[in-house]
Amino acid sequence: MGWKFFNDRLALFLIILIPALWIVNSWLMLPSEVLGATIVSWTLVLQYYFRKKPEDPGGTK
Repeated sequence: MGWKFFNDRLALFLIILIPALWIVNSWLMLPSEVLGATIVSWTLVLQYYFRKKPEDPGGTK
C-alpha cells in the first residue's frame, strides 16, 4: 500500500489528530458530542484500513 492518494494521507492525519484531541480534552473541555463523533470517525478510519481486502494479484475473483 502506497501513500499515493489524498485519502491515505487524510486517514493518517486523522489517526494521529483524533487521539491528540482526546489527550488535549482535559484543557479544552470539548462537549461530549464532539468526543463521540471523534470516536466514531476514528473507528471508521481504522476499520476501513485494517479490514481492507487484499488485492488479488491473479485477477480472479
